Amino acid sequence: MELYPRIGKHFDIKVFTNCRFGMMSWAVLALTYCIKQYEENGKVADSMLVNTTLMLVYVTKFFWWEAGYWNTMDIAHDRAGFYICWGCLVWVPSVYTSPGMYLVNHPVTLGTQLALFILVAGILCIYINYDCDRQRQEFRRTNGKCLVWGRAPSKIEATYTTSSGETKRSLLLTSGWWGLARHFHYVPEILSAFFWTVPALFHHFLPYFYVIFLTILLFDRAKRDDDRCRSKYGKYWKLYCDKTEMSAYENVVGGKLKLKGKALDVKAGGVKKKKKKNKRDHENQILQTTEDDISAGGSTEQSLATDDQNANDEGKLSGEGKDAHYDDHLTPAEKRYIEQREQLDVHRLAKISNKSHRDRIQDFNQYLANMSEHYDIPKVGPG
Repeated sequence: MELYPRIGKHFDIKVFTNCRFGMMSWAVLALTYCIKQYEENGKVADSMLVNTTLMLVYVTKFFWWEAGYWNTMDIAHDRAGFYICWGCLVWVPSVYTSPGMYLVNHPVTLGTQLALFILVAGILCIYINYDCDRQRQEFRRTNGKCLVWGRAPSKIEATYTTSSGETKRSLLLTSGWWGLARHFHYVPEILSAFFWTVPALFHHFLPYFYVIFLTILLFDRAKRDDDRCRSKYGKYWKLYCDKTEMSAYENVVGGKLKLKGKALDVKAGGVKKKKKKNKRDHENQILQTTEDDISAGGSTEQSLATDDQNANDEGKLSGEGKDAHYDDHLTPAEKRYIEQREQLDVHRLAKISNKSHRDRIQDFNQYLANMSEHYDIPKVGPG
């Protein structure tokens, strides 16, 4: 089965089925359903106008961006078999336009405000979907020498080996829309489909079949693309995943209750708890050493008096600033204790400041996942 089958020299079968027939028939049928509703009812409902307008805007976006489509999975990796050809010749024209077909005999009056809200939200999602693809296309065209959201893009330089043994170089974009999550462009695409379906409201399941199908299709495509890139780039893909930790399908909740975020290391046999290091061991050791030194150098009364004086001095210094000779009266053991305590505080604050909000949430999720079943939410009801 060929990747790019042709008839003659210039007729590309995959381009014809995917772009010419599939997408153009989508636009033609959307207009046809709008005209049919006018013939049946003598007018076109605002729900049909919103549905048809959003579909036409999406198809127009596709042909405006058509050059970028050549680098997608449909063209670059999927071969021109039954899955592609039948899907674009039959499934796309019939299923993708099903919300409009439903509205022909079930017109819905939305009202001006609701219709405008759905229309604007749908156009915004289509634009975000286009801008995601435009960023990646421009990044590839300029070999990373472009601006993404007004600044130089963050990227990973990856190398891979082809089937012929040739080593090649590729750039992975990790900023802009592509820094928010892997496969982020699928999110506005699903939302676009929802917004040109929701004018039918929620009276019947049929209009939403396309949205459900598209969601399943894109989740499967995201997983296939991840598997392909993981085998292609190896360690570079792992680094890319670490920089863009969220994915289009990683937040799907299955089985027991889990918090959203990165997949947790929970195995079927239970949670393997890692031995935690006591952060205070080192501090306690310092305190014990200090107490021993103080005991060796003087009586208990002298130690207590020194501690009280030290606390008073620290209170004064916090408001007035440190004097050049503030520690002249301290013993060597007390000076060592204060220095090491300050170092611990600096290290702790630096560690906290280096963590982003996402990192803290993931650490919290991992902490919850490593807890024993004693802390699980109890079941309610039988079973």
